[in-house]
Amino acid sequence: MRLDVDRRAFLTAAAAGLILPVRPALANLWPASGFTHSVASFNPTATAVTLWTRYVSADGNANELMVEVAADEGFTRILGKGFTSAGPDTWGTASVTVAGLPPGQWAWYRFTAPDKSVSPIGRTRTLPAGPVGAARFAVFSCANKPFGWFNAYGHCAARDDIDLVVHLGDYIYEYKRGEYPAAEQSVADRDIEPANEILAIDDYRQRYASYRVDPGLQALHRRFPVIAIWDDHEFANDAWRSGAQNHQADEGDWSLRLRAALTAHREWLPHGSPAYRSSDYGDLVSIIALDSRTDRDKQLEIAPAIMGGANSLASFRDKEWSAPYRRLLGVTQERWLTDTLTASVKRGTKWQFLAQQLVMGNTVVPAEAAGWLGANPNPRLRAYVQAGIMAGAAGIPGNMDGWGGYPAARSRLLKAAQTVGADLVVASGDSHNAWAFNLAEGGLPAGVEFAGQSVTSPGYESALSANPDDVRAGLVKANPEMVWCDTSRRGYMTIDFTPEATRGEWVFMNTIRTPSLATSKGVAAVAKRGTRRMTLEGA
Repeated sequence: MRLDVDRRAFLTAAAAGLILPVRPALANLWPASGFTHSVASFNPTATAVTLWTRYVSADGNANELMVEVAADEGFTRILGKGFTSAGPDTWGTASVTVAGLPPGQWAWYRFTAPDKSVSPIGRTRTLPAGPVGAARFAVFSCANKPFGWFNAYGHCAARDDIDLVVHLGDYIYEYKRGEYPAAEQSVADRDIEPANEILAIDDYRQRYASYRVDPGLQALHRRFPVIAIWDDHEFANDAWRSGAQNHQADEGDWSLRLRAALTAHREWLPHGSPAYRSSDYGDLVSIIALDSRTDRDKQLEIAPAIMGGANSLASFRDKEWSAPYRRLLGVTQERWLTDTLTASVKRGTKWQFLAQQLVMGNTVVPAEAAGWLGANPNPRLRAYVQAGIMAGAAGIPGNMDGWGGYPAARSRLLKAAQTVGADLVVASGDSHNAWAFNLAEGGLPAGVEFAGQSVTSPGYESALSANPDDVRAGLVKANPEMVWCDTSRRGYMTIDFTPEATRGEWVFMNTIRTPSLATSKGVAAVAKRGTRRMTLEGA
């Protein structure tokens, strides 16, 4: 995709902070001035939290905002204050970290502008310190706005039993209107800006802004503190260290696109650098957030090996796929993760919670998947499934983008957890489907994985005609680590921790086609501390 000269000149000016674009506001997606996108809070610690808003003055100039944090919604007892600037250089977004707060307490906050206008009131919470008896995290991933309503966000926002929200990425999608989803699949009143695929800083900012007008998402951010990590669609599909599947040569330099995406992400979902980080929820849980995108080796191409037949697949499996040098996290992050797991266990923290993007459980496509397509399937889909079956017969997962495409990196991570005696709980997104795995390494238990279904992005149900129960039975039978899966419904997860056990529950929304908070029957699994194995409730 090429940009014309006039557009390039505009983007250069916007990136330099010379103008504050308001074109989408003129389309009435959000107000042209004032506090346009409510408030949010991020990355809590025991004594601090980062508070966020977006404010645009009538003249478009920069303004200093004051934020107050109080122990009550009436703001009769102020706990802290902070100041930050909202202006053209950040497209109106503003964030400030307020420190010196009491541990483990709910607090309320609001921003005030120079014209005395006041933002909506938000609620947040610091992490507890010392002994903790219980925690409940809500976990989200993969929210493609045109595919449907963010009912999962709204459902969670209405709850009173959530301590922290963790978003595992694909918070936005980069595609142009009408591509994914196609125009005929798109839900009415789920507009995104800009219309083109997002490439430059102005594009990414507009896309975040058009997502954050969703009422469910705004309510979620007002109600709970969030730890947010990126996956690939915050950049481009299947991103890796030096490019992405959805970045072509005529779309400019990848490093410039990456820089624009990183800047916009930090403006709308603020965090420090590096993106990987950890924090402790008292002595109960170490929350360890990873970056599996910006320093990974390029995904392998399995198609040539499949076309070469069984011998070619065997060679691919034993050489390229099994290569010990291939990394998903990069050298520095791998070392940091090992050190972080070691330190957490030495402190006596009960659980090591890995918040990351990609399904870690080993998953191959069984031969019976050919029968899941129904009569007269799309030839491209038939070829894709057949390729997965051939790979599975050779012991290779079909998805080279996930941990299954980096077996040596997965092995190093799980061995590190086993070596230090971690009680590892992995949360993952990306796949759009719900999964439960008992992770193993060297024939020994290594941890459990709760993999979440998407908020709206389509899962296997969009391609398969088989009964989801039959798909589940076939996948579980073919994959020893897999305990359960659901390949047909959207929603989110909750993950509970106590000193004795962890429990994951998959919450399924009835629909995403219209606004609704109705849910269908969920599924839960429990792992007792020290076992590193889960069982389904009621099984």
